[in-house]
Amino acid sequence: MNMGKTLLSSMEFSQELDMLHKHITNRELPVSKSDSFDKQCMLLEESLGEHAYQSTYKKMKKVNILSGLFALPVLLVVAAAFIYGRWIDRDYDVFGFFVDHPILYIVPAALIVVTLVLAAFHSALRRKLYGHIYLELKSKLRMNAN
Repeated sequence: MNMGKTLLSSMEFSQELDMLHKHITNRELPVSKSDSFDKQCMLLEESLGEHAYQSTYKKMKKVNILSGLFALPVLLVVAAAFIYGRWIDRDYDVFGFFVDHPILYIVPAALIVVTLVLAAFHSALRRKLYGHIYLELKSKLRMNAN
């Protein structure tokens, strides 16, 4: 994600959070205000007796953590090979070592594929959360006119 898109996204969340706070105040809803957009949505959803936002958000967080856990070994193998070949033993053929030991590139390749699948799943959950569930929450709160 580029810097401009990140900034625009954070500004949109900030504006949405302001709208939620104004709605809580104007409607005198018995919901505490939060500085976190997602937490505020969960509090509002909880006041309606629902849990779709919260459960999808938790899945999204778990998938994000899992993708990091699967990517970490790949990073460590690449870093170890780079450090060894660059600073420890410059004459050692690290590439040849990897070619001679297929497990050292097959396992990282599989982990990269798993990480990519998890990233796609995370993206789908994010679209569902902010593009569908949040819009439904706003509709249930009768915020569409605001």
